[in-house]
Amino acid sequence: MKARLIASAAVLVVVLAIVLLREPGPGASARPAEEAARRRPPPAAPMAASDSPWPARDPFRYVEERREPAAPVPARSSPPSVASAPSATPNPLRLVGLVRRAGVLKAAVSMWGETVVLGPGEESRGYKVLSIDDEAGVRLKGPDGEELTLLPSAF
Repeated sequence: MKARLIASAAVLVVVLAIVLLREPGPGASARPAEEAARRRPPPAAPMAASDSPWPARDPFRYVEERREPAAPVPARSSPPSVASAPSATPNPLRLVGLVRRAGVLKAAVSMWGETVVLGPGEESRGYKVLSIDDEAGVRLKGPDGEELTLLPSAF
């Protein structure tokens, strides 16, 4: 048994010596440039602009250098004789919908982008709800005393 162990160790040492003492190959730096060029795969054909799912761009630039020429502005011959009226501003009040809470019909009204739910007699931002009807809409009294009706839309 001891002889087998010594023989196995000797074979292992011989194999290890052969592997370690073997002369290494020339390495990558010793190859001529032509040989490396021959082994490179051919370059891929460039994609046509229409083949790409997104536009070609340079990731190192923020804006496109190609700019469309500005459309020429027609010259005015004379100022208009009648001052144009300012465009109508959209109503800041809008009926969003009708809600039943505890058996009472209430109105969801959008006031300057904020939605509030009001019942008859309740007030928000100076607008008091006078009446609510499914078909006629919501009657409000404004801060200046003016009455206005918000009609139900297709909600």
